[in-house]
Amino acid sequence: MKKTTTIFILAGLVCALMICAGCTSTPATNNTTTKTPTATTVGTATATSTVPASTMAWTGAWNSTWSEEGENFSALMNLKQTGSSVTGTFEDNTSTISGNVTGNTLTGTWTELNGTGKFTGSYRFTLSPDANSFTGRWAFTPEGLANSTETWSGVRV
Repeated sequence: MKKTTTIFILAGLVCALMICAGCTSTPATNNTTTKTPTATTVGTATATSTVPASTMAWTGAWNSTWSEEGENFSALMNLKQTGSSVTGTFEDNTSTISGNVTGNTLTGTWTELNGTGKFTGSYRFTLSPDANSFTGRWAFTPEGLANSTETWSGVRV
């Protein structure tokens, strides 16, 4: 039952993200050149955010979803930004996350406490231009982050 509920929640989040992605573009109304945002991946240039770091864009509650070895998991994540520093919790406040903001990118470490032990790793998130979602990658080591296929995304609550 829990797995079915999780699948439905994840399917709903995916649909919402796809709808939001489709609603963010606007047609050009004159002959001026418009800049089309490009998808970003770890290790490549990222799109410029329209929200400066000084606005504390990362502060808030996020419905986050991450992949691990082909399975998806989700948890509410609460973040607080102070200057360029971000701290927070996820998984019923038993796990922590911290990092630093550069432009629209948040990079740092996470620590997960669960029934099988304590795990730590690295992440890199890219904030959307409207500051209402992020996409990124995670890994168990900083060195593994560049080639990681494990994703972590979130939508502001």
